[in-house]
Parts: sequence; C-alpha cells; structure tokens
Amino acid sequence: MTALVKHELIEHALFVQALQRIEAVVARGLAGESLILPIFGPTRVGKTELIKTVMVDHPDSVVDGIKRMPVIRVVTPVNPTRRSLPVALLEALGSRRYGRSSAEELTRMACELLKVTGTRVLIFDEMQHFAERGSVTAAREAADWLKVLAEEMNLTLILTGLPIAKEVLTRNEQLRDRAEAVHEFRPYNWNHAEEQLEFRKALVSLMEVFIDAGWEVPDASDIAFSQRVYGSCLGRVGMLFKLFNAAEQLAKSKRITEKTLFKAHAETVGTGFLQFNPFEQGNPPAESLLGQGFVRMLEEAHMAPPSGVRSRSARP
Repeated sequence: MTALVKHELIEHALFVQALQRIEAVVARGLAGESLILPIFGPTRVGKTELIKTVMVDHPDSVVDGIKRMPVIRVVTPVNPTRRSLPVALLEALGSRRYGRSSAEELTRMACELLKVTGTRVLIFDEMQHFAERGSVTAAREAADWLKVLAEEMNLTLILTGLPIAKEVLTRNEQLRDRAEAVHEFRPYNWNHAEEQLEFRKALVSLMEVFIDAGWEVPDASDIAFSQRVYGSCLGRVGMLFKLFNAAEQLAKSKRITEKTLFKAHAETVGTGFLQFNPFEQGNPPAESLLGQGFVRMLEEAHMAPPSGVRSRSARP
C-alpha cells in the first residue's frame, strides 16, 4: 500500500469550509427541515471526498430488521428526465424492480421506499448533466421534479457537480428561489495571501505523510518549490494528489526530487493551463503566470475569475 493511498484525505481549509456547510444543512435535514443546497466546483477540488465523508458520518443501519438509510447519494443520469431521475433514485435505494413503469409510477415507488428507509437527505451528484445534454424543456421538467420531491416529501437535497450545473438554477427560477445560495468549492488562488498560505499548509501536510512513511522529499517550506507545485495543480488539491501519486510510482529508493516531479507532471498533467512544465530548470513560475493559469482553469470550469485578473497566454 502506498503512502498516498493510506492518507487519501487531507482536511485542508477549503475542504473544511465546504464540509461544515454541507454538514450543517444535513443536520437540519435530519432534524426535519426541507432544504436545497447546491455545492459546485471544478474537477479535482475534492467534491467526491466531501460526499464520501458525509456518507461515512451518516451510515446506514438496520432497525427491527429494516434497513435505514438517512443519507443517500444519487448519481444524476446523463440525460435527466422525469423518468430517469426516479429510476436513479430507486437504484440508489437498492431497488431494481421497476420494469416499464411510467414516470408517475416510478416516483410513487421511490417515495414509498424513502418512507420505509427513513431517508431524510438526498445527495444528487453530477448535476452538470442537467446542463450538458438533453433539451432545455426536459431539464426544466426534471428540475421541477426535484423541487416537488423536496417539498412533498419534506426532504433535504444536496446538489453537487461542476459549476456549469448552476444553469439548472438559472433556467428554473422556482428551484433557484427555493434553494440556498450556491456554495462554490473553489481551488486555492496563489495570488491571494491567505489562500496561498492554506495551499502551502496542505502541501506541508502531504509531505509529512511521505516523511512519516520513510520517504525523502523536497522541503515543502521552500517558496520556490511551493510555486512549482502550485503551477502543476493550480490550487486543486486533487491534482496535487495526482501529481505526487505519479511521482511516487516514478521515484527510486523512496526519494522524490524535482526531476521526479518534472517527469510526473509531464506524464500526468495535460491541462495546458500553463504552457510549460513548472519543474523545468531555472526560476520557478512567476506569480503573474500562476495567476493567468489559474484564471484559464476557472474559465474552462465556467467559474468567475478573481476581480481585476485577466487570462493571457501563461508562458514564461
């Protein structure tokens, strides 16, 4: 087992903020409230780990021979409709017996099963599918289905996915007004002093994992090294793990160097947000280039960049 596999989750600042937000809403939902919380962010920021943590904190149980499922995760269908959504919900509840039932019959079966399992909170993951495929009309009807489900069953919904999922709220003002404000799970911005510090803390924590496992790694307190690492992952902790997981596989004699990371970046990071390898010899990437790469990454993810910052070609 590798050093990283044993420590898949480092609870860094932005993760903790998102976890506190979702746990507060889950607690209110379990207490009987009906809420809708959207949490959207780019890939590799930690949304999957966030959901896993919530599910572990609220496990299934068996009471008087009946399986109780207080919180369940539902994978949003690739083409969400008033029929495919209750099918996905039934599958999340462990039911496969729905045959060729109509959308109304499927919804009725799902609601009955939700009562049996005592489910109070539904986490709908991959919500970007509402905006990526299918007709606008079908997506709007599916969003209406979500709102009605929450209201009629008095349930709490957590909506997670890529930032483009915000379009489902834009297209359906009733769902938007019913929901809480969107929690944006953003990457760390190097050019924001507090966020830079928190990113460097996450890097230090990761290096400590390696050191505790008997590895030799670069000095995480070195600002130039931190800049290079940031240039590779641009503040996304999931990409940070991906980089060092690759470096771990490439390393010899439990020793990771900047040369190791140069190769790891070249083999595993194909985003092109920085148009060069941040571990190449010479000075580390300038802060202006890190900022430009960060903005390009946000723009691809359909997120607003920091005010006053524009994207340009992120080359040295």
